Amino acid sequence: MNFKKIIVGTILTSVVAIGITFAVNYGNVGHSAQPVAQESRKTDLYTNPQANFSFKPPTSWNGHYKVNQYAGVDANKILPSAKHVVQFDYTTKDGKGSETLLMISVFTKTDWARLSSEEGPPVGTSIAESTDMVYVYTTPQSNPFDSQSEDGKLFDQLYGDLKINESFALLK
Repeated sequence: MNFKKIIVGTILTSVVAIGITFAVNYGNVGHSAQPVAQESRKTDLYTNPQANFSFKPPTSWNGHYKVNQYAGVDANKILPSAKHVVQFDYTTKDGKGSETLLMISVFTKTDWARLSSEEGPPVGTSIAESTDMVYVYTTPQSNPFDSQSEDGKLFDQLYGDLKINESFALLK
């Protein structure tokens, strides 16, 4: 094996290792087939540099949600034509289940114009636009839990605490 191949192999291995470390530490794996789960912390400000936005969950959500993010073809599988999809999922009290509290999707302006003109229920509500992208949020149509159950009551409270217009921002 020659010296150049050893150097190139070492550099490639280092780049991959650094990329994996960065992704694990910062939760920004954009094209992974598996979602990246981020457990909530008291000072959470969710930031997605690839999708160019941030979201500050209500403090009442602390300890009750996880984040799953998708990009590219993986986002398209969740929501056709989406370039990015980020789901904020309520985690049930027993930790065995989850349901989406909020989904933020990013579309090109062309795709969004087409989607929003189609018949049927809307994909979501536009919250912001950048030069070429539209940011859309989607919330549940109803509580997926029995409204008298502990999960049902908490889900309603957390949903009620959501103030999307105050919590969402495009990155500068």
